[in-house]
Amino acid sequence: MTTTGNERVFIAFGSNLVDRANWLRQALEKLSELETVELVRASAIYETEPVGKIDQPAFLNQVVEIRTLLAPEDLLAGLLQIEQELGRERKERWGPRIIDLDLLAYGCRQAQTNRLKLPHPELRSRRFVLVPWAEIAPEFEVGGFEATVNELLQRCNDRGRVQKLANGS
Repeated sequence: MTTTGNERVFIAFGSNLVDRANWLRQALEKLSELETVELVRASAIYETEPVGKIDQPAFLNQVVEIRTLLAPEDLLAGLLQIEQELGRERKERWGPRIIDLDLLAYGCRQAQTNRLKLPHPELRSRRFVLVPWAEIAPEFEVGGFEATVNELLQRCNDRGRVQKLANGS
């Protein structure tokens, strides 16, 4: 009997403070500890330029695929809890952060609530998300965008630096 769902779920990880790789590793460990969450694969880690507020340190970014029985809202609550446990403080939009976990897609589901937007509404304009995502799931069709991850990457206007640093799993 499996404890995880069949839908492909993708989460973006980012950090640009102190020991960035350590924050990504700790967040991934905590995500794996959530009930019914199974890690399927993780992209390599990429160093990327900040977006929005550019006068801050470079980020490390990664995208992971999981399977879970958690409802999207419950998974989002778990991601926010992980951020809080690791010490994330939300001081300014697009500002520096210890850890940032974004729910990119939950299968082909689409949702628009105050807390949850699926798929993530800004993913198509974020090369720092699309490059690692295309590494692990280039042919995944993103609901609502009528395009695969690879097609979204090809159309993306963001030309910020995204440099591969370390392999994922």
